[in-house]
Amino acid sequence: MRLVEAEAALISDLKDESELIGEMRLPAFSVVTARHPTLGRLVIIVAPDGTGAVVEVSE
Repeated sequence: MRLVEAEAALISDLKDESELIGEMRLPAFSVVTARHPTLGRLVIIVAPDGTGAVVEVSE
């Protein structure tokens, strides 16, 4: 498992390139689960300003 801080552009690119599995929106942040073609399963945490973190989840 790997956790990386991410800029808004990277988060946007990962969401565009991935198959979205689920999304939960909360007042302080959003959580997106996705399957990326090369990175595998991802959990993306997005702050209101578009920045956030990406977690690569091991199979």
